Amino acid sequence: ASSSLIIKMGKGAVRVVVRTRPTANFAHGVLTVKPENASVDVFIKRKESQGLVNNQRTNYSFRFDNVLHNVSQDNVYDDCGRDIVANVMNGYNGTIMAYGQTGAGKTYTMTGGLADYKVRGMVPRAIQQVFSEISARPEQAVTVRISYLEIYNETLFDLLTPGNSANGDDIQILDDAKGAISTRGLTKAVAATEEDALNLLFEGEANRAIGEHQLNKASSRSHCIFTLHIEQRSRVESSERVLQSKLHLVDLAGSERVSKTGSSGVVLKEAMYINRSLSFLEQVVNALTDRGRDHVPFRQSKLTHYMRDSLGGNCKTLMVANIWGEESHIDETISTLQFATRMMKVRTEAVVNVQLDPALLVKKYEREIKELKQELAMHDALAGRAKVQYEEYDEEQRYQLQQQIRQYVDGEIEELPVQNLRHVREFFGQFKALCQQVMADGGGRAGLKSAGSMRPGTAGISGTEPPAETEEEEQGVGTVEGGGFGVGVASDDARPSKPVGAGMGGRDSSIGDAPSPAPSPARKVRVEGGAVPDKADAFAEFKENEGKELNDMLKGNIASLKDKKKAIKDAAIQVNQCKSDIDVMKGQLEEMRAKNGNSKAESGQQIVDEEEFAIIKKLKEAKSSYRENFEQMRMLKSEAEYTQRLVDSSRTKMVAEFDAWFAALYEGGDGVARDVNSGPSKAVSIAQAADMENDGEVMDDAEKFERMEVDKVMSEDPESLAFHKARKARMMGKTQSNLGASRAKRH
Repeated sequence: ASSSLIIKMGKGAVRVVVRTRPTANFAHGVLTVKPENASVDVFIKRKESQGLVNNQRTNYSFRFDNVLHNVSQDNVYDDCGRDIVANVMNGYNGTIMAYGQTGAGKTYTMTGGLADYKVRGMVPRAIQQVFSEISARPEQAVTVRISYLEIYNETLFDLLTPGNSANGDDIQILDDAKGAISTRGLTKAVAATEEDALNLLFEGEANRAIGEHQLNKASSRSHCIFTLHIEQRSRVESSERVLQSKLHLVDLAGSERVSKTGSSGVVLKEAMYINRSLSFLEQVVNALTDRGRDHVPFRQSKLTHYMRDSLGGNCKTLMVANIWGEESHIDETISTLQFATRMMKVRTEAVVNVQLDPALLVKKYEREIKELKQELAMHDALAGRAKVQYEEYDEEQRYQLQQQIRQYVDGEIEELPVQNLRHVREFFGQFKALCQQVMADGGGRAGLKSAGSMRPGTAGISGTEPPAETEEEEQGVGTVEGGGFGVGVASDDARPSKPVGAGMGGRDSSIGDAPSPAPSPARKVRVEGGAVPDKADAFAEFKENEGKELNDMLKGNIASLKDKKKAIKDAAIQVNQCKSDIDVMKGQLEEMRAKNGNSKAESGQQIVDEEEFAIIKKLKEAKSSYRENFEQMRMLKSEAEYTQRLVDSSRTKMVAEFDAWFAALYEGGDGVARDVNSGPSKAVSIAQAADMENDGEVMDDAEKFERMEVDKVMSEDPESLAFHKARKARMMGKTQSNLGASRAKRH
């Protein structure tokens, strides 16, 4: 359990972007796309078959936040995904959903071509950005968990569960105490690296329900929601403050017209469920935009219930409306654009959720209490008060308080000493206990005196036996000041009988003063026929002779890595200098504007004088320089990572070859120690050892090809290595298992 602290940021509308599917048969006379104005106009010719009285609408005009017409996957993600992911890393919830008719390009927009890195969709790009942000935040401890939910025929499926059990009742959508949506029974797998996350994505993609009809050979037959659950806590600041955010990446199934798809059988049943759930989604959007309605029917379908936070809740939401710009699909295009227009009216309230971990809070409070007690002890020591008790009093200390109370009642002392609030409370507690004892015994002043003279446990207030004062306690290490928090003062004769550190680790105390034995010289293992040299000496000999080429390669890679690290350091200095210059110029600009005031022309435009314009120009140049230097530093880091892998590979290869060489010369199995220079007697040749791994096995052709492929990917684009590894792992798994079994269970 954890408590949450919510930072409100106000409401904002859902952002809607329209993307057109590229086609050679674009309806130019009917559909007009204007990316510069972010608008789409539709003109439909009036049907003469309906007669003279024809109220058919012929003109439609739609405006959106942006229109993407014939653009690349890079441009789509830069416009739609990058800001959402950045906000998620800052603690907001985010949702990116693709909506449109079947075959309009929704799945291509979200996941893209998984066989080609360059045309990957928003999901793998979002994964890459998340882990890039994590690597750029070393001061944050970030945990990424991934879930992949499929809603097929109004049944929930976990795409990350092995076998993908068809028992959808195992997964339940729940509302927590704060109204947020959570799921029970849905796998949330931890992804430590980008490659792990991509492996989970590819695994889920292989388990999705895919069907074929006349408009799409690989039509999604279900709604799929890929979610990244991100938890961040600071490594340097208050660790009980935890940012928890989630990113929903939603690929909705496309609306279908049976007259066009020609669906039948199972595909027809799937289409009915898809259209019904999309109809419920439209009803929810209509209810959210109708200010006169109090009830929103989120629970009508599993899709709207699960996405309640994304639709008008705590989330930054973006919808990509995919349209197919051919004249034969103009009716579906108008329907999609109308729904997208209504979606723009939905308002969400994005907040930063700061979770406070109770266990860590308790540890923090305990630490603060301990520090405060230390401060009190220091203050008491400086004030000359040595015997101050802040902890709970034990029975012996309470007995001493009773004796002081008795002396006060008898007039032996004028006043009771008061040290702190704890002392006052204990005094009142003992007064109360003594009075209750006297009233129970029916005595007066003498009764109070006798009751106060009793030690705890004899017949008085405590009921426990008095602490035994043994000889060991009388002759202990020191005298404790009132017990509890007191530090204690050691007696003069309380010197330890053993030297400090004696007995630690199970050693005898006499060992403490003994000098440590000198390190033994390097051993030489004797075998029949001669002596095996020390491996360090043999390794030096190997580097000068057979392994000289590998050693030179390793030295070259190390030198290259050193140069790249120096270049990264220089680039970082340039980036920091640019950032410093930008901050200075921003300060100058703000100071100048505050001094000059907001001067405006009659047209309402801001008036900028010559000096302010010069600073703005310099600021723009500084920002451009900052971006260039930062990009250069990023590329240098990628090159340094690749060079580091080359260094590790060279070092591993040299060690493997040395092991093979050493084993061939001195561990041949015949019991004879061979001479170092006896080249013909080597059991494994240097040419064979060049193809060996750490375990000493010779690499086969497939392993050699895999290493060559990795080197090629790293040389072309180091950032794509995780994508290629995950895709290859998925393809290997695909050839070893029958992935159609789970699909057969559903159909």
